[in-house]
Amino acid sequence: MDHRHPDARRRVISFCDGVAEMHGHGILSDHLRLELEDPSTDPVPILVVGLDEHDGIRGMAQASVANGARVVELVLPGTHESPPDASLAESLIRAVIGAADPSDGELIWWIRSHDHWYAEVAQSLGFDERRRLLQLRFTAGVDDRDRLAGLSVVTRAFRVGHDDREWLAVNNAAFAGHGEQGSWDESTLARRLASEWFDPEGFLLHEDDDGLAGFCWTKVHPPTGHDGALGEIYVIAVEPGRAGRGLGTALTASGLVHLIDLGLREVMLFVDESNTAARAMYRSLGFTEHHSDSAMGLAL
Repeated sequence: MDHRHPDARRRVISFCDGVAEMHGHGILSDHLRLELEDPSTDPVPILVVGLDEHDGIRGMAQASVANGARVVELVLPGTHESPPDASLAESLIRAVIGAADPSDGELIWWIRSHDHWYAEVAQSLGFDERRRLLQLRFTAGVDDRDRLAGLSVVTRAFRVGHDDREWLAVNNAAFAGHGEQGSWDESTLARRLASEWFDPEGFLLHEDDDGLAGFCWTKVHPPTGHDGALGEIYVIAVEPGRAGRGLGTALTASGLVHLIDLGLREVMLFVDESNTAARAMYRSLGFTEHHSDSAMGLAL
């Protein structure tokens, strides 16, 4: 299988979608999925596919460049009753390690909470935990919309082709040093703006007399498995010079109001376990911890 050929990539994407449907949740992060969908991605992702005797896909591993590392995700079918094939998981990750260049720095393998059975494989290969990401959930009650509206701030919708550069400047300043979010360029943003899920009305910008002060970018996940549609606070940030003014709380409240007005009752977001200030802010709005994911690292 020529993994650079569009037809081969479509087969892999179809396989990932099938596993996602089986598991009842998303499989690949936005970053890796968008690179898998775009054959012009440079540098090219490492893509390793395990095939059966009939040339059917049994599993895949992908590693894409992000901030001086190769970010790895593994996709294998399985359930709690019938876990994925650990030997196949190990062989796919070993193949990624073998294909990686030492100049990539390190491999970061994201092991999601629903993929806990990979932890032993990761440890046996020399990976150790570098970072823990919490998923928080908010469930809207009957009075929450009015409460949040009182905390919110005036926003407007993102204008594609007009706000791109100013937004990138604020985003990259706010997330300086952040593994996935702090080094976006115009092509990174353009991929997301071209996604099927993108809605400019849900990309909320707050301005003051000096320009863009902060933003709250929301996202809607369609129903999967037994779960209904799920809202997400996808990215939220305040321009560093405006920090300490309560804008983070106000922008999160604005995003929640927007999602509630769309009819969504459940909203999620991700936050680093080490970011105690953000966690406290989200908790004050009504978010609680749902699960955690681990970034396992291996120096090349």
